[in-house]
Amino acid sequence: MAQPTTEELVKGMTTHISQFKEMSHRAKGRIEKLAELSLVIEDELKQKEYADRVSELFGIATSFEEKIDSLIHDYEIERNRIQNEEM
Repeated sequence: MAQPTTEELVKGMTTHISQFKEMSHRAKGRIEKLAELSLVIEDELKQKEYADRVSELFGIATSFEEKIDSLIHDYEIERNRIQNEEM
């Protein structure tokens, strides 16, 4: 199979970046909802055990968001490097 041209590579990477950004946006929404639910479960319903479990999910979601944002940043740098080498 032939290697993709620089233009094809950059276009594909740009598509992936858009998809990663959509994932990041959705992750932020999930994190906000988890924070809201944690407060309700712990403060209003006084269900500490379940609030702790929601908090655990909050940590996992936050870690995912941080990692995907780092990936987006690094992938954009690489795409830009490849794009600029062609010029």
